[in-house]
Amino acid sequence: MRLPLFSPILFLLSHLRLIRRASTSSRFYAVSAINPNLSDSEPQNHPNLSKLNQSSLLRFLNSTRDDPSLALSFLEQLKQHGVSPNVNAYATLVRILSAWGLDRKLDSVLVELIKNEERGFCVMDLIEVIGEEADDVVMVRGSSALVKAYVSLGMFDEAIDVLFQIKRLDCVPSIKSCNFLMNRLIEFGKIDMVVALFKQRKQLGLCANEYTYAIVVKALCRKGDLQGAAKLLVDSPSVFVYKTFIEGLCANGETETAVDWIGEMIGMNFMVGDDLRTAYSMVVRGFCNEMKMEAAESVVLEMEKNGFGLDVYACSAVIDRYCKNLNLPEVLRFLDKMLGKGLRINCGIVSSVLQCYCQMDMCLEALEKFKEFSDMNIFLDRVCYNVAFDALGKLGRVEEAVELFREMMDKGMVPDVINYTTLINGYCLEGKVVDALDLIDEMRGNGISPDLITYNVLVSGLARNGHEEEALEIYDRMKAEGLKPDAVTHNVIIEGLCFARKVKEAEDFWKSLDDKCHENDASLVKGYCESGLSKKAYKRFIELEYPLRKSVYIKLFFSLITEGYHDKALDVLKKMWAYRVEPGRSMCGKMIGALCRSNNAREAQLLFDTMIERGLIPDLFTYTIMIHTYCRRSELQKADDLFEDMKQRGIKPDVVTYTVLLDRYLKLDAEHHETGYVQEEKQRSKASEVLRKFTAAGIELDVVCYTVLIDRQCKIDNLENAEKLFDRMIDSGLEPDMVAYTTLLSGYCRKGYIDKAVTLVTELSEKDFVLSEHFGDAIKRAALKLKRSQQNQE
Repeated sequence: MRLPLFSPILFLLSHLRLIRRASTSSRFYAVSAINPNLSDSEPQNHPNLSKLNQSSLLRFLNSTRDDPSLALSFLEQLKQHGVSPNVNAYATLVRILSAWGLDRKLDSVLVELIKNEERGFCVMDLIEVIGEEADDVVMVRGSSALVKAYVSLGMFDEAIDVLFQIKRLDCVPSIKSCNFLMNRLIEFGKIDMVVALFKQRKQLGLCANEYTYAIVVKALCRKGDLQGAAKLLVDSPSVFVYKTFIEGLCANGETETAVDWIGEMIGMNFMVGDDLRTAYSMVVRGFCNEMKMEAAESVVLEMEKNGFGLDVYACSAVIDRYCKNLNLPEVLRFLDKMLGKGLRINCGIVSSVLQCYCQMDMCLEALEKFKEFSDMNIFLDRVCYNVAFDALGKLGRVEEAVELFREMMDKGMVPDVINYTTLINGYCLEGKVVDALDLIDEMRGNGISPDLITYNVLVSGLARNGHEEEALEIYDRMKAEGLKPDAVTHNVIIEGLCFARKVKEAEDFWKSLDDKCHENDASLVKGYCESGLSKKAYKRFIELEYPLRKSVYIKLFFSLITEGYHDKALDVLKKMWAYRVEPGRSMCGKMIGALCRSNNAREAQLLFDTMIERGLIPDLFTYTIMIHTYCRRSELQKADDLFEDMKQRGIKPDVVTYTVLLDRYLKLDAEHHETGYVQEEKQRSKASEVLRKFTAAGIELDVVCYTVLIDRQCKIDNLENAEKLFDRMIDSGLEPDMVAYTTLLSGYCRKGYIDKAVTLVTELSEKDFVLSEHFGDAIKRAALKLKRSQQNQE
């Protein structure tokens, strides 16, 4: 059929080819190179594409087989004119792009096609139409692209349907596309679908390669089916598959087993070189994740013995785990050991170490370490510098942080939004909000836009420093710039204004929020606590009948405890348990301590038992205060039982714990001194037993413990032993306190040793100790009593 004199197809074809010849690029040029004369703005210069029929479109696309860029350009123009090609047109385009191997462009076209709900045909029909005129190679490429497109959109069932449809058309799908699909299924946690698809591989005509087996091994390991994964190793004895299995063992807490597998493969000379190095690194990370640090270090040394030298990635895993555990002594020990062996550390290790210091509130030491690493000529990246900026900001030395920031830029490093945000936070911590605002202007001038976190830091700083109007102005600016404030933004403004004692303003802001959420209510509770209004915070808290974030409970609890509202604090704990929010040992210990001090032993015991039932092992402080409470109530059997229980749980009693028990048994000894020989001997035996355990534990006595022993000797009128204990305390390097002096003075006065009492008082005055008026009167009365006794004897 002859085309009419003015054909839109001929016009567009000649026009596009003209552009191509004028272009300086080679065969493939961007769609954006299309002449703007083809736009709707000048209809007099080009045909109306919306009037083209599908047959004309198809002829044009077929005419561009040798030039896929023309085909893509034509598709772009059709979209701009609202024209939707039919399934045949898309099939032609897929054949063209597949034949030229333009996979990325094909992926993009298919993703857009799937997302277009007004396309007018079923995407699955596309495969059958493609197969009508395509060879197997083009068919496989096209179907693979469609699988990827569906996978990228999370449409896994449709992706699997494509594989089966290809098989129904007597074409074998690509194993690569199948592997790609299974990998993504694992990422989305769809392990059973991976296993099912693997079992159907023969039905699809697929020949699994080592990557297929590795993917399925990974899937089974994720599922915890290690035996099933091990069986697949027989079918594919590939080093790559074995490494995947070793990684799976480590991820399942079976690193010891992984080491055994590596040993066997070394014995068979099956795994060598970089593969062995990688496997060793896997087990190092595995042991670190299992907190078996000695084992991890031993593998690092084994790597060195086997000729791999010190592997920086394996060493990094060990250091990183020690850092996450905040075990700084072990961090430094291992680091020094590795440096001594010639390890060249990288900036990743440096940043982990520096962050460990900062997390332990050792900012000054972090800065010293930063300088030490810098002097070692180790390249320090923006992350390392940022830790230093943060440390200086927390130390109130933000100006030094800015100087270091300029130094970083002088070294050619371009700061990012995180660096600027850290400095802004430093200025806000010092109340220098004007400088913080200047930094915002500077980062904009350098082409860096503040993000949501930057703005949150800024509005928080402004609010906490009492600049309510400025904080709300920045809040409005965020919205004007298209950044939607989130719950964190609202929270920091509420809590910041409360911190600045602008409670009414915080309440007004909270009321103004159209989309209040639970987090905003929680922040109001925290804000009241910041303002010292714990009763108001509690009142608001009990109105909220839903779980809150743990930090809110902690803030409210400690505010109530500090202000003496113990019953309300206990209610907070109970509410946490009701919502399955674990309070932690420190909160429970603090509550038990408060209950014990108020002599509410019953409630303290109930809370203690609840801790044990929930798997929260009480700490030394909690055990000791409970033992002290039982001793004070003369319930010594319960005190002894708790003492034994803590030792069985691996908690070592300290000098305070032993002193509490010793003090009570010695006092009972004194109480029964006049009431019966048997009872006296029993109590003396218990006191001696505690003292013997005390000594056997190798714990040094402190001033309090010496005072308890001196008091006992004074009360049984054995002042010679009391004096020896007092002198031994001084000889051991301890400085007696007022209580120790007073205890010995009481003994002297009771026995009438006035000369010794006066000598001790003189010693006290030289140490700037001041005796109470009551005790001074007691010494005078004792002296007068002694004088009268001497006169009577004369």
